[in-house]
Amino acid sequence: MKSLSVIILSGIIAVTTSAPGQKKYTGPPMFLNVNAIKLDMKKINGEGQFTTQYSWMLTDGNVKSEIFQYPQDEWHSRLLYQIFNPIAPDDSGFIDNFGNRKIIPTPFVSNGINDFSQEIRRYRPPYVTVDGIAQQQEYTWQVDPDLKPDMKAVWEDIIPYWGIRTHIELIGFSNHNHENYLIWKASYKFTGETRRPIESPDSSRFFPDQTIRLWWPLSFSFGPSKAGEYFAMGGFAYEGVDDLDSWFAGKSVLNQGELRDSMKVAYYWDYKRPGIRVYQNGSTDDIGDPERSTGHLISTQIPGFTLLHCAKNSFNPDDDDQSQPYSMPHAEISGDLWGRRDFGLRDTYIGHDNRGKFPLDPITEGWLSSNQSQYGPMRFITVGPYELTKNSQAASYDSICAVYAIGVGSISRAVADTVGRAWLKGEISDSEKDSVLLSGRDSLFHALDRAKWAWQRSFDIPDPPPPPDVEITSDADRVIVEWSYPDPDYYLDPDTKVDDWYAWRIYRKIGAAYVNDPSGIQSSNYWEMIYETTGRNELSYIDTDVIRGVSYYYAVTAVDDGSQNTDGLNPGEMLESSRYVNRSAIAAIPFKEGLAESDRALVVPNPASTAAGIFGYPDKPNQISFVNLPYRCLLTIYTETGDFINSIDHAGTDQEIWEQKTKNNQFVSSGIYILAVTESESFSGKSLPDHFVKFVLVR
Repeated sequence: MKSLSVIILSGIIAVTTSAPGQKKYTGPPMFLNVNAIKLDMKKINGEGQFTTQYSWMLTDGNVKSEIFQYPQDEWHSRLLYQIFNPIAPDDSGFIDNFGNRKIIPTPFVSNGINDFSQEIRRYRPPYVTVDGIAQQQEYTWQVDPDLKPDMKAVWEDIIPYWGIRTHIELIGFSNHNHENYLIWKASYKFTGETRRPIESPDSSRFFPDQTIRLWWPLSFSFGPSKAGEYFAMGGFAYEGVDDLDSWFAGKSVLNQGELRDSMKVAYYWDYKRPGIRVYQNGSTDDIGDPERSTGHLISTQIPGFTLLHCAKNSFNPDDDDQSQPYSMPHAEISGDLWGRRDFGLRDTYIGHDNRGKFPLDPITEGWLSSNQSQYGPMRFITVGPYELTKNSQAASYDSICAVYAIGVGSISRAVADTVGRAWLKGEISDSEKDSVLLSGRDSLFHALDRAKWAWQRSFDIPDPPPPPDVEITSDADRVIVEWSYPDPDYYLDPDTKVDDWYAWRIYRKIGAAYVNDPSGIQSSNYWEMIYETTGRNELSYIDTDVIRGVSYYYAVTAVDDGSQNTDGLNPGEMLESSRYVNRSAIAAIPFKEGLAESDRALVVPNPASTAAGIFGYPDKPNQISFVNLPYRCLLTIYTETGDFINSIDHAGTDQEIWEQKTKNNQFVSSGIYILAVTESESFSGKSLPDHFVKFVLVR
């Protein structure tokens, strides 16, 4: 991959790239979905483009609109997700290109414009097709086989109000030991830009050379879990009204003795919603959003983030500033982010107000009563203060370079079920339930500790095989699952290039694509492995353990033999590709097979009229049906005089729909027509005789 080069000519920053097509200047969406976390990066969701992203615009009755999901195969896993970067200068502020001094944080937090974006993957996303329908468009971003992580999204945004260019790399892994976090690697470079290079700005569009002093507060603000509210209160709250934020510190298990082996973690959890309807046990404590009939704790996710590295002008782990973070202040969206434009707001982001630099949650601190929560809580990790100098003559532009890990912890589904049921029955107290739920902080720290381990290794961790492409076909009393690799090199370990492939595994979900989807929650079905084979060339599976009319969803993974995993967290461990990335989202529905005979075929209705309510289908006046068909046949329609009209390759059921259109998509006229049923076969493959049916159309 060719790197971006910045050339300074008479105060104008020109961007050149020798690899066209790898970067896009229109800001198209990027999707991080290689592991248990699914994150949609869309610049329309934030005034700071990708660097500052909001999902508050999406917090309506459609919970599926949320952009952050963990785990990504569960319906209730969609979390309110917001990124805020309110730059906080000291009292000297910035001198902009108009000679104005700026100190107070900008409205809407770091308004920005996107210069370019780029999605890079080691392998292109697997293609999934269900009954001939493709689930995704063709992948047009970059593929780099030498990429260390499984994927990264890269972008640069310009923040004109402060003359700063951000460069962000958002990184994800498919290794199951590293599937619960993303890494946010970012720099804030003081270039003085207020326009994109593609707009050919002149020198008047740049901040003058100067030295500035600032703090950089960053918040990944979560509302866990927005969808869980549906089960607790029958609807959706807005902007995290029942969530709290806090922080804790922990000693690394995997990185002892290294720089920054103690981590400070900001986190969020689902708290009480005011005015909640009383549960059957007499409690109004809906922490964890217990499901009303079973008590199962829905909102068990505890998302959070931590600082892995911070330095001026350097991403070298050995150049880490151990004094950081400077603070981890608390703020709220309504009262601070959207409600103030004063010097005190800047002090809140730094931690210089009466809330302090490292406050606990608002309930513990006494800012709210214990039966309240807060509208839109935010927890910042603030670094600084740093002095940044812009010297255009020397082509020198200082930056702050910081790396964060964003992760999610949770108690297990089994514990959430057991504890929730016991609480609903009155066998344990509110505080006991809540204590178990908050123990999910342990798994959050565990995930972020592994992120630190991956960062120390420059993202070079053992890699599982890539997932295959999958094609799923609904069939008669069965579903056919087929898969394949697009390239033989997929069988080779990405690092050592040794063939370490071991097995294929097939997973299935019944009823609904998402676990706990309201449309299928009563079935309590989960994704389960139904087949494994070590036969490399066994590239299909016929699922006959099915029921007609029921919806089925599938995923196929590849497993290695562990021989190339010599320096992972568990050396020799067999690694499996992520089952999240190629799971089907379109239902495969088995049906009754076509007949074992061809001479019973009929046209219904016959005669057929487009006059609704007479002979045709009232809501589909052009539709007629060919019924009693064999399992497989060629259906050909002719005029009475033998002129060809259209043909249909039929397979599967005993019915086929025709919309009375020619091969050229033109409606036919009234008249007498012939249906020819030829090349017929039964389900067992037996050849059947040809059959002809005369029918009348009135249009």
